[in-house]
Amino acid sequence: MMHSQGGERSRGPVAIAFVASAVRSLMSKSISILIFAFCVPPLASAEIFKCAGKNGTDLYQNFPCQFDSLGSSQTAGPPAGSKAKLTKASEPAVGMTPDEVRALWGEPLETVEDEQRQGRIEIWRYGESRSVQFDRKHRVIAVQR
Repeated sequence: MMHSQGGERSRGPVAIAFVASAVRSLMSKSISILIFAFCVPPLASAEIFKCAGKNGTDLYQNFPCQFDSLGSSQTAGPPAGSKAKLTKASEPAVGMTPDEVRALWGEPLETVEDEQRQGRIEIWRYGESRSVQFDRKHRVIAVQR
């Protein structure tokens, strides 16, 4: 019995030294990670803007509300003093969105995608040879009446 107790006692200091070494190594790594986390600037950050949509619903986008899309100012009426008149459209026109076309002509009878020289387009067919073509940015590029 004395022999086994002596063996256990001799392993005690070794085990303590091993644990102490592991703890030091772990603390050193943890401190390194914390220093790195606080010193390195974030790689990406994003800001989300809550805007009012055309139909009154909330619209969330990653650019300020005064812009319809990145790189273009929000569409507005004619400048003050301009002789241009605002009239309600009765037929789809170039530049309209799919929602604006739906408001005028309703849901299409058929929707087709096509690849043309200028890129992919979407065609909405309404029968009676009426159709509307949209570009990849979802804007009307042609209307057939």
